[in-house]
Amino acid sequence: MKLLFLQKYRLLLTLAMALAGSSPMLAHAAKLNFQAVDKNGSPMADVVVYATPVGMPLPASEKIDATISQNDMQFSPYVTAIRTGSQVKFPNYDKMEHHVKSFSAVKEFEIKTYERGVVPPPVIFDKPGIVIVYCLLHNWMRAYVLVLDTPYFVKTDQSGTAMLDKLPDGNYEIKAWHPNLGSIKPPLSQTVKVNDQSVPIKWQFDFVPVPRKSKSAGY
Repeated sequence: MKLLFLQKYRLLLTLAMALAGSSPMLAHAAKLNFQAVDKNGSPMADVVVYATPVGMPLPASEKIDATISQNDMQFSPYVTAIRTGSQVKFPNYDKMEHHVKSFSAVKEFEIKTYERGVVPPPVIFDKPGIVIVYCLLHNWMRAYVLVLDTPYFVKTDQSGTAMLDKLPDGNYEIKAWHPNLGSIKPPLSQTVKVNDQSVPIKWQFDFVPVPRKSKSAGY
C-alpha cells in the first residue's frame, strides 16, 4: 500500500513539474534593472518606474497597504506608489497638529486637524492617477501618491537605481515618472521585451529636480 502511494506521489510530482515548465507565466521570472539621471547625469531618487504587460492581462494580486507619516514636519515617504484599490494610513508622529488634504480629482479627501499619536482611518485610493497630498497648516509639507493598475512598479533610491523582479517574459510598456513632471507632463516611456537577457534601462530626464521644500523655506 505504501509503495503504491509513493508511486502515485512521484507521478503527480512529475506531472506538476511538466505543467509548470509549459506555462509561460510560471516558466521564468526575469529581472529588470533601471537607472534614472537628470539632464546633467546626476542620480535621481523618487522616480517611480512601472511596467504594463503588452498583449497579456494584468495579474491578480493582493493590495498592499501603505503608510505616509508626518514626522519632523514632513510627509514620509515623499513619493509612494500603490496599486489601485490599496489604502494609505496617515499617522502623526510630530508634536504639532496637522491637517491633511488632497484636492486631486483622482482622490479628493480631507483629514482635519489631529494631534500626535493619532492614526486616522485609512484612505482608499480607488482610481489610477497622481494624487498630491498637502498639510493645510504647514504649506511646505507635500507628498505624492502614484496609483497604478499594474502590480509591477518600483522606486529609485538615492543612487538613482532600482530593480523589478518576478516579471514574466514578454513585452512591456515601461514608464518612468518623477514628481516634478506633475500630472500634466507625460512620464518617460518605452516598450521593451523582457527576458533573462534584458539589458539595464537608463532613463535621463531633461531637468534637474527641484529641491523638496523644507520648514525653513516654508515660512
